[in-house]
Amino acid sequence: MATPEITIYGAGIFGLSIAFEILKRGQTVEIIEINKPGFGSSGGVLGALAPHTPDNWNEKKQFQFESLIKQDNFWNEVKSIGGKDAQYCRFGRISPLLDERAIQLSAERTANAKSLWKGLASWETLDKLDKNWEIPSPTGLYSFDTLSAQLNPKKACDALLSAVKAMGAKITIDPKYESKNDNLEVWATGYYGLQKLSGDLEKSIGDGVKGQAALLALDRKNYPQLFVDGIHIIPQENNSVAIGSTSEITWQHENTDEKLDRMIEKIKKICPALSNSNVINVWSGIRPRAKGRSPLIGPHPNKKNVFIANGGFKIGIGLAPKIAEITADFLLENINHIPKKFTPNYLLSIK
Repeated sequence: MATPEITIYGAGIFGLSIAFEILKRGQTVEIIEINKPGFGSSGGVLGALAPHTPDNWNEKKQFQFESLIKQDNFWNEVKSIGGKDAQYCRFGRISPLLDERAIQLSAERTANAKSLWKGLASWETLDKLDKNWEIPSPTGLYSFDTLSAQLNPKKACDALLSAVKAMGAKITIDPKYESKNDNLEVWATGYYGLQKLSGDLEKSIGDGVKGQAALLALDRKNYPQLFVDGIHIIPQENNSVAIGSTSEITWQHENTDEKLDRMIEKIKKICPALSNSNVINVWSGIRPRAKGRSPLIGPHPNKKNVFIANGGFKIGIGLAPKIAEITADFLLENINHIPKKFTPNYLLSIK
């Protein structure tokens, strides 16, 4: 293989998606990973692709909307090139409306979605659910949006890895890698990358949040996902339902613990269909959260030829196609579509 024109550090969802887009444009790529592709928060079990609400619209919400709309074509193209399926599907999301204010907001969002989501998805208020997939609502009403989708995170990383290999990417596993800065680089290194970047810049621009999730045995394929008390309940393929995640600012270790046990017990009480479901898999990991919770995308403030792709707390997988596109535009075409508030320089300006 010729010397790669771009080196990408990190083979999570951001790094692999960016590699895929750059390879499509005819450039050579090497991907360097310290552990294995999909290691870390990208290799979880949840895979929620849930939109921001269609109100108080801003640049980040618009960016996310555009990326969510790209998902179907993106994953179909990945599969057509690499032969593996991310198990992407879009069946919407249901949430209970807890009080009169929530009912009013849902009605407003129905109207807002018609314009902001451009007829590509809708927001509705429901007064009943399928008996096989119920959760309680104190008002008897629920919101239902048709923009929410899901995929299998591990299979998504596997699908991207297969595609970039088919397109000629070089994959290197190196636990002790060091950036050489002798060609264009993308640092998509997750939580540990945020820590290193904060150290390099002598200012905290992000940290990690521990998450825990589980897979329960139940066949609800093609049903909408549920969202209640801050917890996602997401039907997956292979007769399983994913639940999660916890959000832990502090933690003693990175393994699963009693917080996950309590969450599973809580969901089994809330969702009758899951009351007797066995736990078939558990996951924990540290998710990168850039300061301000936006993704962290843009040139390194102090290093020439280095581009940062990190952050995107809770919404990172949903942002990956759009982030890949704007990164390739910036690096290859000198076109800057990066929202200002996503950039490292902006985060450094925040006191």
